Amino acid sequence: MKQMTMIAALSLALGGVALPLQAAAAEGGSIASKVEQLGEMTYLTFTDMRAVHRDGLLRVQVTLFNTSASNEQLFYRFRWLDADGFSVWEEEPWKPETIYGKQSKVLNVTSPTLKAVDFRIEVQSPSNSTSGHQHPASSADNPPYR
Repeated sequence: MKQMTMIAALSLALGGVALPLQAAAAEGGSIASKVEQLGEMTYLTFTDMRAVHRDGLLRVQVTLFNTSASNEQLFYRFRWLDADGFSVWEEEPWKPETIYGKQSKVLNVTSPTLKAVDFRIEVQSPSNSTSGHQHPASSADNPPYR
């Protein structure tokens, strides 16, 4: 009985620990299951993704790496989901980021609502390959390119 109480207390204590998504099936699966690419990313790769609930909000940290020697432009936005996979916040605008050649970039994001328990990150880059990939979004929904 004492041992079960100790295990329960340890489980509760670890409940707020951030785990890499690659190793945390209970946290929602792999990096690939969280990313929706609009086209195939040619030079940008996700190297790490972590999520934790803190103060009732979902906090996400995403690390991307630019495999090219050139600077790459990235547009991203998050979709915040409840436990059933339904959207719990309005569609976010696209956010631009520049990732310098052969550099990593860390994106830190906090959910805008207490209802969010899961997420998807949508990404687009002007240098994405679009062969074999079609996205149903209208041109008004696509990020601006300069």
